[in-house]
Amino acid sequence: MTPSATPSATTTTASFPPTRADVAYIETLTDEELAVLGGEDPLAVRPYYDELPLTAQEVAKQVAFRGLLARGIVDPPSAEAVGSARARGGSPDLAVDVMVREDVQSLIELRRGSPMLVALARTTSEGHDYWYGYLFDDMALIEEITETGLHRFSLIRENQLLDLLVGAAVHPAAADAAGEPVRMPDDVQGRPTAPILQTLGQALLRADFVVRHRSDVAPQVVGLFTGPTGSWLVTHRGAEPSIAVPMRADQLREQVRALVREARELVGRRG
Repeated sequence: MTPSATPSATTTTASFPPTRADVAYIETLTDEELAVLGGEDPLAVRPYYDELPLTAQEVAKQVAFRGLLARGIVDPPSAEAVGSARARGGSPDLAVDVMVREDVQSLIELRRGSPMLVALARTTSEGHDYWYGYLFDDMALIEEITETGLHRFSLIRENQLLDLLVGAAVHPAAADAAGEPVRMPDDVQGRPTAPILQTLGQALLRADFVVRHRSDVAPQVVGLFTGPTGSWLVTHRGAEPSIAVPMRADQLREQVRALVREARELVGRRG
């Protein structure tokens, strides 16, 4: 299916952390709707769709296409497009080109063409969700994904990114932690739980945080553990042991900002 263009606007919302009023909401799409629209992205998760067997995925896409039609996100295929598909031969469900609403088509192209992204995998007592920021010259596309497979897309100015990222990555009630960095245990199986694991387990928000260029094969992943009991940054560097570093909450927030700034500068030098 080859997306093209047409009109705009709906107001579906998903249950994500609150975002600022000056964020331009675009649309909310399901895993399978993105699959229909050609929105595959190897860097973004599809929590619901990728767990389905292949046969169920095809059924899910057919249902999703009907939903896209009903919501006005795609137009019905023209008689010419259907005739062209039949002329090429193949099965009755051969892909047919359709017109895709312009704002949705634009977000798919932006998402696919971003040279750099910031990704969070968040865990709270209520479950898991995911947060992606796709960066461009002066804009960023934000994609928030629930564990049920809803993708909420918004567009922001580039200078808004760091505040939104910090708000998503660090618990609002994060307190300071003190002490020395602690080496994480290599293997705790069969042994009493290490004190550092008990401490990190008290965090109300855990976020696995990565900033990556499209060409990065093994980008550095950083773990953020925050809440009223303290703030910890856990670094992972290849085969080296992970280190848990206690931090002041404001220091941790600034560290998140610094990691994005450094990556932004690196992407600029790469061209």
